[in-house]
Amino acid sequence: MEGLLYWITGLSGAGKTSIGNKLYYEIKKTRENVVILDGDILKNIISQNPGYTLEERKERAYQYARLCKSLTDQGMIVICCTIAMYEEVRKWNRQQNSRYVEVFVDTPYEVLERRNQKGMYSGFKNGRIKNIVGGDIKTEFPQHPDIVIINDENNNLDDSVKIILNYEPVSINNSLRDRDYWNKFYASERALKAPSNFAKTVLDYMEKGKQLLELGCGNGRDSIFFAQNGINVTSVDESDVAIDSLSEYAKANELPLWCVCDDFVNLSMIKTMQYDYIYSRFTLHAISEKQETELLRNIGKALKNGGRLFVEARSVNDELFGKGEYVGNNAYIYDGHYRRFLEIERLAERIRDLSKLKVLYKDEKTGFAPSGNSDPPIIRIIAEKIEKE
Repeated sequence: MEGLLYWITGLSGAGKTSIGNKLYYEIKKTRENVVILDGDILKNIISQNPGYTLEERKERAYQYARLCKSLTDQGMIVICCTIAMYEEVRKWNRQQNSRYVEVFVDTPYEVLERRNQKGMYSGFKNGRIKNIVGGDIKTEFPQHPDIVIINDENNNLDDSVKIILNYEPVSINNSLRDRDYWNKFYASERALKAPSNFAKTVLDYMEKGKQLLELGCGNGRDSIFFAQNGINVTSVDESDVAIDSLSEYAKANELPLWCVCDDFVNLSMIKTMQYDYIYSRFTLHAISEKQETELLRNIGKALKNGGRLFVEARSVNDELFGKGEYVGNNAYIYDGHYRRFLEIERLAERIRDLSKLKVLYKDEKTGFAPSGNSDPPIIRIIAEKIEKE
């Protein structure tokens, strides 16, 4: 289930919390996976003695944003009502959340003064109170909000919530992930194939009893191979058809294999657990470069010291490169699904820089993954996490 963040921002007293609470209870009528976070409550959770310098305020806004992302990654609908008047934080939200709706509650300053929430504006006016956002603190109003609500004394709360609920957020991930395509593919490919050449090759780099995470396992033929050879495997794929079939096989054959249906880019366990090995065969080219950036950073944290990353991926020298509809740098939709073709040196550099791993081996050539009459050049990289001195 894909998460969603409603980031409701505006000055103190603008009506953010009233709108957020009304939105929460409307969504709650049909969905259970919804939570509301309010700036005043969050402030006390994050710190009992919050600072109010510009940098402290900005860091607190980032903490709110990171908490929201952690929840949306787990499929939650999050309503966050906060001033957090920093454009860079809002840009971060939009880049990091697959579904994001930014709501700016724009309330005329004279209305705010009349409401005078917590005595802030009268206190500021007579000089008793300082550090008021919108007063003596510079305010970065949203530059590109999805929704603007003019919350003056003529505004109707129900109408504001209807506007928000009627807005359809565009997913930045699902357009590329092809879940329906792969469900149909694996439904028609029930027969279990032999393990890939890559799996048989990298087994020599592994020890029995170690923990392996496979990202995008598909029908699980490599996961099964590793499990049969004494590796404790966690297999992740977004296709529920593939995962259900693999789970049944693992149980029937009593394999040390845990099957998880989830998006491997936003996978909770890659952020909270550690592994000896992470295995990615034909999956990095199935995600965008932005998603790859997040994934590589998480991989570096998820690997134990001495742990290894194994990657096999399509290259820009592939025979399919350039075919279909161009949708981004080296990325195309062809034959019903998305492919992004990789450059070996750039990928190796990104693994070093983002995952903080040492590249032990890299190569690109034909013969790695022949299929029928096709034998394109394929990238292989093996990298290791070196213990810091």
